[in-house]
Amino acid sequence: MNTTCWLFPGQGSQRQAMGKDFLQIPTFYKVIEEIETACNLPVTQYISSLRENDLKQTDRAQLSIFAMSMGVAACLQEKHLSSIAVAGHSLGHFSALTIAGVLDLKDASMLVRERGRLMLSANARQAGGMGVVQGLSETVVNDCLEKGDLDIWPANVNLFDQIVVSGRADQLNQAKDVLIAAGGRWIPLNVSGAFHTPLLDEEAEAFADIIDTVTFHKPERVVLSNSTGRILHSPEDIRDDLKKHMTSRVSWFQVMAKLSCLGISEYCEVGPGKVLTSLLLRHSRKTPVGSTGTPTLLNRYMQKQCDSIKANSLNEDAT
Repeated sequence: MNTTCWLFPGQGSQRQAMGKDFLQIPTFYKVIEEIETACNLPVTQYISSLRENDLKQTDRAQLSIFAMSMGVAACLQEKHLSSIAVAGHSLGHFSALTIAGVLDLKDASMLVRERGRLMLSANARQAGGMGVVQGLSETVVNDCLEKGDLDIWPANVNLFDQIVVSGRADQLNQAKDVLIAAGGRWIPLNVSGAFHTPLLDEEAEAFADIIDTVTFHKPERVVLSNSTGRILHSPEDIRDDLKKHMTSRVSWFQVMAKLSCLGISEYCEVGPGKVLTSLLLRHSRKTPVGSTGTPTLLNRYMQKQCDSIKANSLNEDAT
């Protein structure tokens, strides 16, 4: 029985030339071409040759990571590999919805393009920023920020003691001082936006109108809400949840806890980097997880899975 979950990374997993070697794979290249056509943007250039600083720009980074995940997923599917559940971190939620059959590739690409554009423009209205707080719980972080009367909020609850905070750029240093004084450790993030906070209300409202132009389908696999970790069952439920996605916090800790309760026994991070692999292993050290961020890692994972399927088939025939 398949008890695998595919995990899709979000912004921050990008790196220069991350797709250059993948573009030699016909299946991967075909998907990138489809996304490039749907968005009318040079996605191939983004993932193969764009300089690091240019790739970090929100609209380019988001579309690039989405494209990478979709290309890698197509390679897995070509080998008849699949999962019973999908989950994506922030931007990765759009990848998860696409693989779950909720969105078709063209519509998902358009949504990711518009989401990145809107989130980039939000920073022109109010400069924002983000930082990682380690060693404090969500409750303690909330209390510290509320007492400081800061326009800074928990944006991603990655682990019990790893919280990403987000808000006004001119208040981040105050937040840093307050949280360090409470015993936390601070790591700045190189992003220019107050993602997953009320500061994006205007952009979220505009994005909701765009979402209403797209057709949503019933999910073919288990897909979880980023903000609550609950299973999303109907197209209407998913549409409503997605409209709140830009300003709602990502409760990744709850997502992983829910997946554990569902009996997921193996994971695969589908796309660039190993951010979610690292978080998963900190959540549960003994959980099997594969990475696919390079062609070598992808081929190694696919070979391992194909060998396992073959061995299970032989065992079933023997019994």
